[in-house]
Amino acid sequence: MKLGEKLQKLRKQNGLSQEQLAARLTVSRQAVSKWELDESTPDTENVLQLSRLFGVSCDYLLRDEVDDPGAVQPRPAAPGETHLDESGWIHNALVLSLGVCAVGLAVAFIFYRVGGHTVRPLIAGFIIQLLGVMLFELATPRMGDGRPLARMSFYMTACWLVFPDLVCLALGWLFEHIRWTGTPLRAVTYWFVLYLLLSAAVTVVLYVLRRRIAHKN
Repeated sequence: MKLGEKLQKLRKQNGLSQEQLAARLTVSRQAVSKWELDESTPDTENVLQLSRLFGVSCDYLLRDEVDDPGAVQPRPAAPGETHLDESGWIHNALVLSLGVCAVGLAVAFIFYRVGGHTVRPLIAGFIIQLLGVMLFELATPRMGDGRPLARMSFYMTACWLVFPDLVCLALGWLFEHIRWTGTPLRAVTYWFVLYLLLSAAVTVVLYVLRRRIAHKN
């Protein structure tokens, strides 16, 4: 049995898609696909990671003549560890943490509007959003090798939820100190442009970094 067939069999036995396996190894999905099609061979570091991940020897992966079905069994989970559950941790952490950030944004602007445009709702909403970020970071140790890509994905989305509140706080402080006399429409325009520029810039930077990490193999 060739390497590609072994990898495909191990991956399916452990319930992983090519995308999930790629995230755990910090490579691209295309790289995993090429390995399974025997169009390319993983480098030494990736072979070691695959060996540890699936609980098989490097000899089993690299030598076609080694075809022991017993070696395909996943390694036992360590105490306190759920076997191959990092993808579930990533999904749950992303959904829950981004949900908390969205709640913080809603609290900030709903109570800001209802409460007479005071700064306290903005601060309260920003604190809730920080709790969402902390919640995600607390979950990262259980994400295994998929942690770098998961972080990039989280912050690419979270910045669009956090920056509206943060930019509003920053502009409020600035307008207060420069004794702003412009119209509310102009203030909203400045807020929107600054928010859009900051969020887009952070997203582009993180996207580029994410692609570099994903294609590292």
